[in-house]
Amino acid sequence: MSQPPQNINFERCEDEPIHIPESIQSYGFLIAFNYKDLKISIVSDNCESVFTEPLIGKHFLETLSSDTNERALLEETFDRVTKTKIRLPIKLHLKASMLEEGTAIDYLAVVYDSGQNYVVELEPATEFRDTYSAEQFIKLYAMSIAPRFKEMTSLREMAQEMVSTIRYLTNMDRVVLYKFNDDYSGKVIAEAKADDMDSYQDLYFPASDIPAQARALYKTNWVRLTPDTELLPAKLVPSTEASGREPLDLTRSLLRTFSPIHLQYIRNQGLRASFSISLVTDGELYGLISCHHREACYIPQDVRLQCENLSQLFSWHLLAKEEEIAKRKKHVTDKAVDAMLDRIGPANPISRVVKSGERAFLDALNSSGFVYYSQYETITLGSTLPIELIKEIFSKASSQGGFPYTNDALYDDYPEARQYGIAGIMIIPLFEKKQYFTAWFRKETHRVQKWIGAEDEKSEDAPKAQRLKPRASFTIHTRTIKGRSTSFDRADVDTANRLNRMFLVYALDVQERMHISIQELEKQDNYRNEFLATLAHELRNPLGPIMSGASILETVDDDKTRKRVTAIINRQAEYMSKLINDLMDVSRITRGKVKLEFEKLSIQDVLSDSLEIVDQQVKAKKHNITVNYLEKDVTVYGDKARLSQIFSNIIHNAAKYTSDQGRITVDIREEGVMVVVAVKDNGMGIPEDRLKDVFNMFTQIEAHSTHTKGGLGIGLTLVSKLVMLHHGDVSVMSEGLGRGSTFEVRLPISKLAYEQSDNQEAEPAIQSQTKVMFVDDNADLIDAYCLLAESMGVTALGITSPKEAVAEFKAFKPNFVFLDIGMPDIDGYELVKMLKALPESENVKFYSQSGWGSEKYVEDSQAAGFDQHFVKPLSKDTIQSVLS
Repeated sequence: MSQPPQNINFERCEDEPIHIPESIQSYGFLIAFNYKDLKISIVSDNCESVFTEPLIGKHFLETLSSDTNERALLEETFDRVTKTKIRLPIKLHLKASMLEEGTAIDYLAVVYDSGQNYVVELEPATEFRDTYSAEQFIKLYAMSIAPRFKEMTSLREMAQEMVSTIRYLTNMDRVVLYKFNDDYSGKVIAEAKADDMDSYQDLYFPASDIPAQARALYKTNWVRLTPDTELLPAKLVPSTEASGREPLDLTRSLLRTFSPIHLQYIRNQGLRASFSISLVTDGELYGLISCHHREACYIPQDVRLQCENLSQLFSWHLLAKEEEIAKRKKHVTDKAVDAMLDRIGPANPISRVVKSGERAFLDALNSSGFVYYSQYETITLGSTLPIELIKEIFSKASSQGGFPYTNDALYDDYPEARQYGIAGIMIIPLFEKKQYFTAWFRKETHRVQKWIGAEDEKSEDAPKAQRLKPRASFTIHTRTIKGRSTSFDRADVDTANRLNRMFLVYALDVQERMHISIQELEKQDNYRNEFLATLAHELRNPLGPIMSGASILETVDDDKTRKRVTAIINRQAEYMSKLINDLMDVSRITRGKVKLEFEKLSIQDVLSDSLEIVDQQVKAKKHNITVNYLEKDVTVYGDKARLSQIFSNIIHNAAKYTSDQGRITVDIREEGVMVVVAVKDNGMGIPEDRLKDVFNMFTQIEAHSTHTKGGLGIGLTLVSKLVMLHHGDVSVMSEGLGRGSTFEVRLPISKLAYEQSDNQEAEPAIQSQTKVMFVDDNADLIDAYCLLAESMGVTALGITSPKEAVAEFKAFKPNFVFLDIGMPDIDGYELVKMLKALPESENVKFYSQSGWGSEKYVEDSQAAGFDQHFVKPLSKDTIQSVLS
């Protein structure tokens, strides 16, 4: 009989050496023999019941019938099991003269390599289910049942077909399929049973019920039969004590005896026989098919091995269906995410999109709440935890190196979370050092689970002795799981990471805009101070002659002097009036106090009026001005006086900043429903870094230059604001200092065009010719770099294949190139030499980047021809410093 349960060490069963029990189940026989001479060294003691003479020391092939050709096949099999370390089946015919009278001579056998010996395990060949052999049924399964798996929509439906198939093959009372979780706890997802058996459907079991060493064996040995828990074991002889030999490794054995703890566990369920089949995918346990029977039940070896073949099909069918279901779920989620991301744009940032579609955004991850946190902004949706508590959780996870951080039992670690009903959290950092992150939340959900065990068993972590103690019946009880949320799975992490790419760019953009805003405020403060100084200077200039003239008028009487002084005072007063009117105009437009009188006008008439206004300034500097009118007159819809002011200011500006005898050209063209007027000069030009400031208030390019000859520098500010009021836009282009400037004004040609034009306030367009190219085999990094560069107003191109870089470089013609050093096929050192050999590389700057920044990398980079080496990842400040 088996070992009595009271003598079993329940607490240390996980340490039991179950792969070297030194015994087998006595429904079969074991013979082990040496690699080289094939002499038998170990047998199971039940061999003496069938063999008439001792086997130890005999050549194994001597035990086989001489009138068969199995010996050659067997020798080939020995060679195969040595090379593959796989257990292989074979049929053997024993020599009748060595067997007891009436003993069978035909045997089903398996051969395997135990590490020191070949082992053959034999079972008498028997008939099983004459109507259908196992081979026939498996063929029927493959041809009729498996094809229907594509139509099935759930794992449970597929698993149900599998357990029904195994029950038909084994005829056992109950067959269940349970699937392992990541922690090796599991749940029964399908069952086929006799009507009078208790159901194990949806039953949960703890990981400790299948110890780690048992799971390791299950991955190698996929089928295990216990035909009778009361069957006495057959010991291996000679024993290790008597012979001094090492224990025989039975990892691949079909007959290995089971742990007495496992046998008692079977008895506790009211069972006498069991059969289990492993489900293994990618070398890991996916689950088990477990068969239960209340009476002794022997399953022939060939049927068990056919079940092993089926288990391989089952394993991959289940995994494929699970991936198909996950892919289908991901497709639905991706579709919702794509619809949301498609709405994101410059005028509709991600913060606005997620708030406007809050429910859909949260549903994408089956969440009850979400938080985006950065130094400058916090976005909160749905039910969340206080931000300080989230930051505390973030800090703890960061110190423990655990991102993405997920927890579906938050109350255990943070009891204060209970008052908010939030039991689950997932945190993914954007910038870990700055504590920028996104967090997803799930509320507590109460779940009722069925567990196998005694009614008073409080926890699956209870001592083994308590859970396996023999009892009158093997009961099932329910347990309500509280204080937990639905756990976050791999698909949730993948979806969150995808969304986080958008939030990362958004965080970078917000941070950059805040940085730029601070710089702009500082710059505007400097401009304002400069403007005030200029204003004081410009007002003081006319006040001097006015005050002097007033003093003269008090002391002189002749008309000629009085007229001359009066003319001086009038001119200076008129100049002061113009300065004040310009200031008032800007103020009124800014406050929305300007009323325009719109009408349909001839653009030629408007330009003629503008040229009359600036005629004196143009003639004074002897400029050559050319107006290229169209053959047919083009209309414009606007206020005549203000349109004349727009173009006179632009032409005046061109005259002012162009040396004497310069050229000014005015071109007119139509673009759809807009008329475009371009004013081009060959004057002093504008530096690229100042183009964006041209239309700003308080800004004057080279305010103290001899070119300016007075003025407050607000003429172009008036231009941009008046153009905006006309639903048009104005832009400036310049190739740099000394190379002239071109101002283009686009205005609607009709009332309808005016009404259809965008009336949103926008910054004047600035055209820049700067191009930057990034080459890196990390596609996500390339996307981020391009987004950063484009946010600076430059044109960017990202290449992920270094083989395509040369052709793209020729076509794109960049000004700056960043190359990753460690790329497949062609590394950065080789690629830069190829690119620098091209004629298009003249005046192009090349920069290397890698995850290393030691002196060796810097030196190698310089030797290869790079202008500078940077450590990945590139920050926006780094890219900006290079481009500027």
